[in-house]
Amino acid sequence: MLLLSILPIGLFAAGLFYLHWRAQEHERERSQVQLVRLLAATVDNALDSTVERLSILASLWGSSPVPDEDFYARAKEALRNNADWSELRPLRTDDGTPGVGTQVASPVDVWRPVITDRRPLISKVLPDPETGTPSVYVGVPVVRDGRVTHVLIAKLDLRWYDRLLTRQGVPKGGVAGLFDQDFKFVARSAEGSARRGSSPSEALVGDMRQKREGIGRYTNLNGIAVYTAWTFTRHGWGVGIATPAAPIEDPFWKHLVVFACLWAGAVVLAILYAFSKARLITASLESLEGQARHLAAGHRIADLPASRVTEIDRAVGALEDASVLLQSATRERDRLLHSEREARSAAETANRAKDEFLAMLGHELRNPLAAISNAVPVLSAEHRTREQLDFVAGVISRQTRHLAHLIDDLLNVGRAIAGKITLARVPLDLGGCVRGVCTTLQATGRFADRQLDLDLEPVWISGDATRIEQIATNLLVNAATYSSAGGRIRVRVSAEGDVAMLGVSDDGRGIAGEHLSHVFDVFFQADSPETRATGGLGIGLTMVQRLARLHDAEVTAQSAGLGRGASFIVRFPRIPEPAPIHPSHVVESSPEARAILVVEDNADARESLQIALELHGHRILSAADGPAALDLVRTHHPSVALLDIGLPGMDGYELARRLRALFGSQILLIALTGYGLETDARKAREAGFDQHLTKPVDMDKLAQVMEAAGRSPIPSAPTATS
Repeated sequence: MLLLSILPIGLFAAGLFYLHWRAQEHERERSQVQLVRLLAATVDNALDSTVERLSILASLWGSSPVPDEDFYARAKEALRNNADWSELRPLRTDDGTPGVGTQVASPVDVWRPVITDRRPLISKVLPDPETGTPSVYVGVPVVRDGRVTHVLIAKLDLRWYDRLLTRQGVPKGGVAGLFDQDFKFVARSAEGSARRGSSPSEALVGDMRQKREGIGRYTNLNGIAVYTAWTFTRHGWGVGIATPAAPIEDPFWKHLVVFACLWAGAVVLAILYAFSKARLITASLESLEGQARHLAAGHRIADLPASRVTEIDRAVGALEDASVLLQSATRERDRLLHSEREARSAAETANRAKDEFLAMLGHELRNPLAAISNAVPVLSAEHRTREQLDFVAGVISRQTRHLAHLIDDLLNVGRAIAGKITLARVPLDLGGCVRGVCTTLQATGRFADRQLDLDLEPVWISGDATRIEQIATNLLVNAATYSSAGGRIRVRVSAEGDVAMLGVSDDGRGIAGEHLSHVFDVFFQADSPETRATGGLGIGLTMVQRLARLHDAEVTAQSAGLGRGASFIVRFPRIPEPAPIHPSHVVESSPEARAILVVEDNADARESLQIALELHGHRILSAADGPAALDLVRTHHPSVALLDIGLPGMDGYELARRLRALFGSQILLIALTGYGLETDARKAREAGFDQHLTKPVDMDKLAQVMEAAGRSPIPSAPTATS
């Protein structure tokens, strides 16, 4: 019996010991991955800073009237203020020769993307042409009179990056490494000069090719077992941190051996103790047998000696303990039943909220559809007037935008709940951002017959401008929706210590006390769909909460009750005001007529888009599938192609790849599809599309996309359709 208890307990304790060690390992791995992410962000910031500073010098060079030699001599003086640069070199783009008398870092073909695309380029590890040492270069275009005349190249001081890795809090005994796109060492916190240009272990390189981020156990170049965590920067460089495995694993095995020895000793002692107790139990059983025979002989049973079998004396106490445990188990069962009833009630409430949301969604979708349907007979009537045509055109335009807005709201809240929204944070003036939203909403008439009081201080935060405007818009629209004509809406932006506060309050309908804790829940509506007097899906406050959390902000709702108004306060982490940035001037060009290929299998959508584009002066070629489209482009050579993705037979991705193979960059490819997720946009880019637009497309936005592409239009030719 002792063995049956000690053995499972020992195994259970060993399991707990292992699980505890695994939990510590998981926490260590998580911390190591977090550290490598921070290190990747630091490297990105350093590279972004280099590109920005180099671009400023290139811009000044392109606009400077002084000779190139004089300007370059001045620019080289800037090296004293750029500790992460070791050299500054120009490259002439007309003949590929070095500019201003210096040898360039690499052949002109390396910098071809800088010349053709006019974008900065960060090179891989390349041998320096003068010293042969592994080096990394950053090049930006120098534009003069609309033409790239030079490539301004900065050679990075990789020893500075060695020191950068050393300063990032690498664990004791650990090594941080930075790799280029070919997995060659760019910098290293230890032995940086010796390892530069070489590759890490093949096993690590193989895993890094398969996954963008991870952690594993490897053998490093010195033959030492290490745990290495890696990730990639936005510029395509890999960042890894390796910590020795021995200090991590040796304590586990040492403690495990000690535990095993102690457990084995306990088992041996238990066996010896069991044998000694067995002798006493055997003697008691023999005495009981004798007393039983004594009873069979008709004699009275004498009392058994209590000291011989202690277990019998403890049986009654064990039953009492069992009764206590039974009562405890009964109470636990009742508690679980109560929890189950509460969970079921919550699930039923959520299910009712979902049903109400779906009913309300059907109502919201039918309203614009009904307006559009009512406009169709007016369009086909014989005696319609110009005013009636203008009116129904406005109805169709407004209701189409409303439908697109409803779909965008659904997709946005879905992405927010799933955690798939990525922020592009920049320093923002919260007061100015909110003022712009108020101005836009006032221009659209959302605050008609309502008094808007603004108290907006300039307070700076780190945020995504689009998402901050979405937060402010949803709060202001909510206030306008639930306040009546003549009501007052107060908007305040102020600083409170380290917090930037955005407050929106109204004196409208208010919120009942029992609903106050649920106003941010998805699917929750205080009013039933039949009694709601306002439109919309009612998911705006859910989006406010989700977007606020992504900005490390907190949103709270307050109301004194029904009919007493409501207020919403969002508290953002505040940052210091950044230095002013002077924007560059952009000269806009007028739109030009183009030859455009439209590929769409839906006849109504294809013909209506063709008519809309022809009204803008474009020459349109249309096709319903991929093979017909290929026949058209071989004959007419359009400059723009609008492709649907869900085509029969050959889909839009395959058609885009074939068009790109035929014409290269001479044709602008635009995906026009109902699939609007980030994964869909990424697949479109991989297939060769230049832009990804969702249906229904805004014609002004489409015109901006074509104009921004800067492609020359094809000369006019007879229109062909199929």
